[in-house]
Amino acid sequence: MYNLYFKGLSADNKDINKLRDLFKENGLELTNVFDSYEDLAALSKDKIYSEINGKLIEVNPTMQDVNLICHSMGCNIGALATEKSNKIKKLILISPEFGEYSSKEKAKLEDKNIFPTIQSEYGEKSKINLEKFRSLIVFKRTKPLATLAIERINIPTLIIYSKDDDFIPKEYLDSLSKRKDNIEIKRISTKLHNPLSSKDHKQKTIKLIKNFLN
Repeated sequence: MYNLYFKGLSADNKDINKLRDLFKENGLELTNVFDSYEDLAALSKDKIYSEINGKLIEVNPTMQDVNLICHSMGCNIGALATEKSNKIKKLILISPEFGEYSSKEKAKLEDKNIFPTIQSEYGEKSKINLEKFRSLIVFKRTKPLATLAIERINIPTLIIYSKDDDFIPKEYLDSLSKRKDNIEIKRISTKLHNPLSSKDHKQKTIKLIKNFLN
């Protein structure tokens, strides 16, 4: 079965290639769907859904059943894709940022003067350029849509997040998994926004993914 990937905002081609190699080393194929999300910024809600569907057809023209693996902002797009498709059989969300932060989580973000999604694959704060600015608009527009979509998604879903990642609305996600039987949560003992990028934890993370997909 195909494994499609919705990348995080800050991931570049080098990051994607590293991730593809990691999956290949572990017997999994991975196909990235969007190179950039910036073109979605000017679209209406309906056209965003249409563009996502068009991209899925582009990378999977024979419309085979697929698994989706998403990271960070890509989890917003992946949730919207899954809500509208009956070809997606399993969903993996790594460090999703939709939902609501608790008061304590929000205060910590404000205290550190950081903003969700402005983080590189390796946990460092990223510089803003025009592409990322437009992609941030997409993030803000799709976040509430993804929060609604995840409630309607009933396929097997695995959420993976780092215990010490301040960008993650952990209380919301934990509550979500308690309310919905199809959602399972696994926590990784690191602070990196993408545990697949961690030298110490990437093998544990890929093992969780393999076990869930099998």
